Amino acid sequence: MIAFCVICPSVAFTGCTWIYDYPCCCECGEGDKPFEVFSDWHDCPNANPGGMAYIFFPVSGGEPWRFDFPGKEGGPVLLPDGEFHVMAFNDDTSNVLFGNEEDYSGFYCYCKETGLYNGLASTPSGTPVGATITEDGEKVVSPPDEMWGESVEWFSLGNDGVAYRRHGVDQETTYGKRIFFIYPHMLTPRYRYVATGIKNLSGVARMCASLSGMAPGLVLSSGKPTGEPATLPVSAIKTNDDEVAGTMFTFGSLANGNVLNKLTLYFWMTDGKKYKYEFDVSRQIADAPDKMNVLITVGNIDLPESGSPSGDGAFDVTVDGWETYIIDINS
Repeated sequence: MIAFCVICPSVAFTGCTWIYDYPCCCECGEGDKPFEVFSDWHDCPNANPGGMAYIFFPVSGGEPWRFDFPGKEGGPVLLPDGEFHVMAFNDDTSNVLFGNEEDYSGFYCYCKETGLYNGLASTPSGTPVGATITEDGEKVVSPPDEMWGESVEWFSLGNDGVAYRRHGVDQETTYGKRIFFIYPHMLTPRYRYVATGIKNLSGVARMCASLSGMAPGLVLSSGKPTGEPATLPVSAIKTNDDEVAGTMFTFGSLANGNVLNKLTLYFWMTDGKKYKYEFDVSRQIADAPDKMNVLITVGNIDLPESGSPSGDGAFDVTVDGWETYIIDINS
């Protein structure tokens, strides 16, 4: 069980509310004083989270302590002196779930399963539309919300100040005051695709897309993608007379020699016919100069002209009846 505290900026520190029944004052010494946690956002100055969670995992073992502050700045924390692993991330996500929450090294986040066509703008929230397993056997999972955070491998709190060693840094830093700075960075890469030169786009009634070979989860202490390759649904928005695009946050790619990143565009025509176009975009993703902001570009889509509208316009979400085109963009 995690000690969980929500800090309200309009009351004194002693007025915090414990969500779980965990004895704060009994665990802290009577003479213990709060120390200040600050988040320095110079790595992502435009971030605007609704709140931040700060979790302290005792190095010697035992239950972690979690403090949640509204906004992005942090605040005073009452914690017994000692050594901890520290994790911080924004707590305003709705699509993101968590596992192994009491284990610093194993703490991970993931997203729930959904439907292949949940990128449709008209999709009811939370309702899977289409298959939840692709033809290639990948689970379909929701893209994550945007996340920021940082992990600190070792943090020591004492009367004389603090010492810490950040993830991926061997050097130990000491500070003579009871102040601790967290430096959040982006945890969820932003993927954007643009499909240009699409013929007969005016005959499309609905459209969406998906991207395969993606990670369904993220280990927060290391920032590494985790899980079996999954497919993420994404929107397809008309941005020009012959162009569509879509954007989503991800946990990163898991493509390798046996797993591909395939971008698939799905088009439902006004005459009831259905077409999908597949592109192997593994090379574009692997060669992206900025792995946190990935741009995928595809094209050469020659949609057949749509005939007269048929039926009552009802939306058919079955996987049958697709005409599939595989377009090679790597040659």
